[in-house]
Amino acid sequence: MRRSKKSIAMIVLALCLTFLFTGCGSRQTAVEDLKPAPTVAVAEPTVVLQAQTDAYLKQNRLLFVEPQEILEKAVTSGDQSYYLVDIRNDDHYANAHIPGAIHIAYADVWRQNKIEYLPKDKKIIIIDYSGHTASQVAAFWGMLGFDAVAMKNGMAGWTREKEVIGGAALPCEAQNYPVVTLAAAAPVEEFLLPQWETKATNFTELLISRSQEATGILPVIQSKDFKDNMKKYSIIDIRQPEHYAAGHVEGAVNIPFRTIAEMQNLKKLSPDKEIVVICYDGHASSQAARLLNQLGYHATVLKDGMSAWIADEKVIGAKPIACNIAEKPIVKLNAPLEAGPSMAAT
Repeated sequence: MRRSKKSIAMIVLALCLTFLFTGCGSRQTAVEDLKPAPTVAVAEPTVVLQAQTDAYLKQNRLLFVEPQEILEKAVTSGDQSYYLVDIRNDDHYANAHIPGAIHIAYADVWRQNKIEYLPKDKKIIIIDYSGHTASQVAAFWGMLGFDAVAMKNGMAGWTREKEVIGGAALPCEAQNYPVVTLAAAAPVEEFLLPQWETKATNFTELLISRSQEATGILPVIQSKDFKDNMKKYSIIDIRQPEHYAAGHVEGAVNIPFRTIAEMQNLKKLSPDKEIVVICYDGHASSQAARLLNQLGYHATVLKDGMSAWIADEKVIGAKPIACNIAEKPIVKLNAPLEAGPSMAAT
């Protein structure tokens, strides 16, 4: 049954008032209470989550902070307004991490007993291997009302030592794969939002349950693997239209990042086809993928975005990927931990 825009707006407004602690329409509102409210049911959860996702994107939050800022302010100057959270695997965190960073494994970022201890009055800096899963977590925690942001390129932006990163170092140059300038035809068919069931009794509980499911989806696809299998994916380029027009991956449809959760754009996405999201460097696309996956889609990200696909700055809309990383300080735990069974961050 179709609902009018007015009726949907009234539902969203009522739920925002009911779940004020979720930070509806407010950048600075933090989670006040993560305990469920069993007497309050979440009416039309798909509609509410779509509206809240769109509202989050319209806040225009920072997508990342530079590692140099973390070094100067959080590490060197000891600025207590920063709170560093390393989401890499246990053993990689134990081997080496940024001074002052606490640890929450990526597979556990949705757990309420982890979230409820996050500070509500600090800027939470999320650190992973390359910036992709950190950006996903920033979107999730941001929707919960925290001031959360990824550190650009993760530990690969902090050092080039693979043993310290726990994964691959940042690539030194782009692949120079082909691009096209002719816009892909927009889908003719309109799709309904993905359908799923929930036992959530309030918005926070709903978002946590949806994020738990999204955390299990593979975060990235490597450039070569994507190039060799492009035809099997629905491809979304979320860069600005002028950069998309200058050059994009063949078959990619342009939906700018801040508009990805608008209803008219979600109708372009099939819930039954795997989506690859492309941006400039992988950070915005990782946020977009997490937000789509929370809504019930199956989205992954082209690793490092267009900056690793091609070296032409006019096409990328930014600088190509480069590995000129200045080494920064780390600390190690006394006893290394064994790797756990959980999915690694990326």
